[in-house]
Parts: sequence; structure tokens; C-alpha cells
Amino acid sequence: MLVNEDELISFCTYAEKDDIQPTVLTPWIGFVYTFPQYRGHRYAGKLFHEIEKLAKAEKVQDIFISTNHIGLYEKYGCEFYQMMNDMEGEPSRVYRKHID
Repeated sequence: MLVNEDELISFCTYAEKDDIQPTVLTPWIGFVYTFPQYRGHRYAGKLFHEIEKLAKAEKVQDIFISTNHIGLYEKYGCEFYQMMNDMEGEPSRVYRKHID
């Protein structure tokens, strides 16, 4: 999470599982949120950068994100992977970020 003193700016998770279940894909970035007054400053990108460092240390080759947004995660180097159903049976776009 990113904070400015005691004010939360942006957060996300880095977890083995997310809302796409069952799947062998892992790990996942999830629950990505930046508060409206802080949007447009690429704060999510800073969080993703930290996650990439963790993934690299864990020797992870790919990270996945489930979303219905189009055009957001591509800005951070994610590529559309495939459509999959979430736990409620709703279709979701799954993106993959390759870790060098």
C-alpha cells in the first residue's frame, strides 16, 4: 500500500489466489484501488513495481490480474491472456505480466 503520512493513497494485493477459481495460474495481483483524488499519478505502477521485485526474488515468471478494465493494465506492461470465469461465474479478462 502507498500512504501519505496517515492517508491511504493506493493499495493492492499480491497473493497465490484471486477471484478466478479454480485455476493453476499463480500468483495474482488483486484488489487494485487508488483513491480518486490521487488518480492520474501512476501510483498503481509504483505498487506493481514493488510486486515485480518480490516476484523476481521468488523466481516467478508471470503474474496475473483479473479485471474488466480495458486499457489500464496495458500501461504497466500487462498483456491480455484470456477470458476466464470468476468465482461467481462471470466472465473476466485475465492479464499476464511477464517478469524478466
